[in-house]
Amino acid sequence: MADLAALLDKEASAEIEAILAEARERASAIVAEAESEAEALVAARERQAQAQREAARVRARSAAQLEAASQRLNAQQEAIESVFREVEGELDALQNDEDRYRTVLEALLKEALDGATGTVDAVIVHPDDEAVAKSVAADVAPNAELRTDASVRLGVKVVTGRTAVANTLPGRLEALRDDLASEVASALTNEEG
Repeated sequence: MADLAALLDKEASAEIEAILAEARERASAIVAEAESEAEALVAARERQAQAQREAARVRARSAAQLEAASQRLNAQQEAIESVFREVEGELDALQNDEDRYRTVLEALLKEALDGATGTVDAVIVHPDDEAVAKSVAADVAPNAELRTDASVRLGVKVVTGRTAVANTLPGRLEALRDDLASEVASALTNEEG
């Protein structure tokens, strides 16, 4: 019986050892799988964090570029407005130079007459320009009545029947404003570049 007990004890020990070996093997596999999943999770989180950092960097760069473009456009707009203010100042100075202004007013009147159809009934100028306009109109449109209107500034309006042709320096400047602003902006861009 002692042999039987020893044999049973030996078989039980072998069985226990086999179960323990299998358990150790399964535990090792579970630990290896858990470590692999943990490494994959850490790698995924690192990639996600890197992507978020890169996205934040791109957003910050885009915001900075937009701000710079906005400031550049504001500066260009201010420069354009400054140019137009200077032109307005030059136009006012021109009006104070009687000889130059007479030549300009005469050219404006001739152009307005060329654009008018029919008999000229009246030439209208600003009240401040009446004296200069009298001599100009006497030479260019002697039969037209000379009238004054405060809304006609730095130029003339020619009336023929029901139509009127206005030819003023501020009107011309306004008509060309977009083209001139584009040219000024282009010149400013070329200076920056």
